[in-house]
Amino acid sequence: MREPESPQERIRQRAGEHRAAMESGSWWHSIDLGGGNVTPGVRKLGELRKIYASFGLPDDLTGKRVLDMGCWDGFYSFEAERHGAEVVAVDCFRPENFFRARQALRSNVEFHEMSVYALDRKKLGTFDIVLFLNVVYHLRHPLLGLERICEMTRDVAVIESTVSDNFFPSQIGRPILEFYELDELAGQYDNWWGPNTACLIGMTRASGFARADLLQREETRTLLKAFRNWNGRTPLESPPSLHVPAVFNPVTWERPIPVTGRHAFLGMYARGLPDDVTRDSLRVHAGSFGINPVHVGDSQYPGFKQINTPLPPGLDPGTVPVWIEAGARRSNEAEAELVEGSEW
Repeated sequence: MREPESPQERIRQRAGEHRAAMESGSWWHSIDLGGGNVTPGVRKLGELRKIYASFGLPDDLTGKRVLDMGCWDGFYSFEAERHGAEVVAVDCFRPENFFRARQALRSNVEFHEMSVYALDRKKLGTFDIVLFLNVVYHLRHPLLGLERICEMTRDVAVIESTVSDNFFPSQIGRPILEFYELDELAGQYDNWWGPNTACLIGMTRASGFARADLLQREETRTLLKAFRNWNGRTPLESPPSLHVPAVFNPVTWERPIPVTGRHAFLGMYARGLPDDVTRDSLRVHAGSFGINPVHVGDSQYPGFKQINTPLPPGLDPGTVPVWIEAGARRSNEAEAELVEGSEW
């Protein structure tokens, strides 16, 4: 077979294999069922194991909960279980091959048929690790999907997507999201978006993750590892050189902050920050999560900066500590009063 000559052709070829596997009821994932039996997947076992290894997850996942969103035949679900995790697999349809493999492996992976938009931590709980592999570009509402993934994640999410970097090589550092109304991407009607890597990283942070590290970037594929918190925690000085006297809602200018909805924003005044502080040099913490500020600027009070940030997804009503870090300096912990979410 002739090798594809362009990124578009490579995507089209892979999509054709994917579509043929769907229509024939054959396997997309190669899965080792034991006893020398390996399912005849389009994606070969060695390739899949190499991809899983690239996630950089602990070898021993005992005591960890893993969500595999968009599980398909289930290779990554069963692989995480093989490493000791309690696994929940989710897809928007019922993949019969998944159940064949689960039965052959005598697996305890739990399956739910639902859309990413329907993910609910009150129903499924939250997860230490979320796998969100090759789903983003299939979503009509990708940022909403990423927000749902963030809300379900306690620690880290692994996010993979087809990307359009090589379609716009002159704009590689600029966030671009190309829209496909019909079947412009690889002849598939359910391919809606082509983000480039810069856009995928930006959307991941905007959805509520504190940071997104690039694991791999290929011509048409990018793999990210997204974290709910920052690297480590700055020790608290005594007394702290940064001071946050109070936390408020910067939309309503009241103290209660809804955990969801259009008013789910966190505001604070901070004293002791340098004049040249920026959004990129400031870290905000709320409860057990980190979040990127969307505004850092002068306030109406001399000597104080105002900081505004979205509330991190996944917090419950109640009182949570909020503090900031700037370089090696950390503030006191102020209290935020969180209430049930408002309507959109």
